[in-house]
Amino acid sequence: MNYSLQYMRIEIKRAARAFMSGLISLIIISIITIGSAAALFVLLQSLGVSEPIKVAIASEDEEAVPQMALRLMEGMDSVKSVCEFEMTDVSTARNGVSDGTYGAAVLLPYDFYNDVNTGINTPAVVLIPEDMTGGIRNFGELIETGVSFIDTVEGGIYAVTDAYLVYGVKVSRTDMENYLTSLSFDILLKRTKIFNEEFDSSFDTGGLISYYMVCALLLIILFSCTGFGYLYSRRSSAVEYNFRRVGLGPVKTGFVKFFIMFVQLSAVSFLYCLAVAVMRNIFLKSENELLSGLGMQLDNASGTLGNVLYILPVILCICGFAHMFFSLLKGREDAGLLLLIIFIVMLVLGGCVVPQVFLPDIAAKVGNYLPAAMWRNDIFAGGALREIMLGILFFGTGEALSWAYTS
Repeated sequence: MNYSLQYMRIEIKRAARAFMSGLISLIIISIITIGSAAALFVLLQSLGVSEPIKVAIASEDEEAVPQMALRLMEGMDSVKSVCEFEMTDVSTARNGVSDGTYGAAVLLPYDFYNDVNTGINTPAVVLIPEDMTGGIRNFGELIETGVSFIDTVEGGIYAVTDAYLVYGVKVSRTDMENYLTSLSFDILLKRTKIFNEEFDSSFDTGGLISYYMVCALLLIILFSCTGFGYLYSRRSSAVEYNFRRVGLGPVKTGFVKFFIMFVQLSAVSFLYCLAVAVMRNIFLKSENELLSGLGMQLDNASGTLGNVLYILPVILCICGFAHMFFSLLKGREDAGLLLLIIFIVMLVLGGCVVPQVFLPDIAAKVGNYLPAAMWRNDIFAGGALREIMLGILFFGTGEALSWAYTS
């Protein structure tokens, strides 16, 4: 039998035994990592944005028009993230603000909407308690913003009306006012017409869960790399001599070690992605709103993790880096520990534990030049050619070191 294949078979058997013995630890680490990310999501969901407050709407007019207006406002993201509306009567609204049932109340006088349409400035009453919470303050700012929009629209209408009365134009006053009102509301309610929508996040790429799921995968891969030291353990001079006699020099054995690392890390990645997919399906079927929301976040993460064309080149590059490092240390017993320390520093400075925007400027700048940040970003956005080229460079350096040590 070909000695290279025989050697590969022996090393694969060793790798399989090592993988099975470390599988329990790998599963425990994966569960802890995924559980920590899920707990972090729940924590940030509860602490990030203040809960929407309940706002009572009381109208002395018929309820059809106010309810239509409420449905329109409730469909706007800037409104539904701040408050929830509930139709009630004036007495219940006032008492609700007093006893804390409602965070605020809006009282609309009789014929309010008709007055607005005909240009009569009939005021609405907004009730807000003196002891305001953060959510109520947000509602107050929302009211002020809405009033400023209305002031702007009315200012434009009054200006055109004055021009009509002074100079006279062919278009009727009613048509001009209706046109300006329609144009203003079209801009306010469809602001994407005049603004470019752009996603900006402190997590560089992806949402919170996708970010940490990818970072967790990277962490598991890197930590698994530290266990490959047995492939580079020092052999007796007689064994190394026999290897060279049958044509198995450091270059050929290096290819075998690289292949074993790549296959095992690919298997680890597959198991991790499978675990994320299973959790996603479980959470999506849950009737709990928070868990189902987490399931939707995991669905996005699964889409990212399912792209093997992005993940496999990163694994190849990581294997090349590990091969170079182990070859440099020439089978030292503490090589795995030293590699672990290096990986931890790279993960922290690369923004894989805490986003780089929260790190000191000097740490973030240093992290940008470390491979961990590149590996994370390329799992998200792809960079197969760069990863393959760097992997070949790392592997070639390791092979050169192995050849130099044995020559």
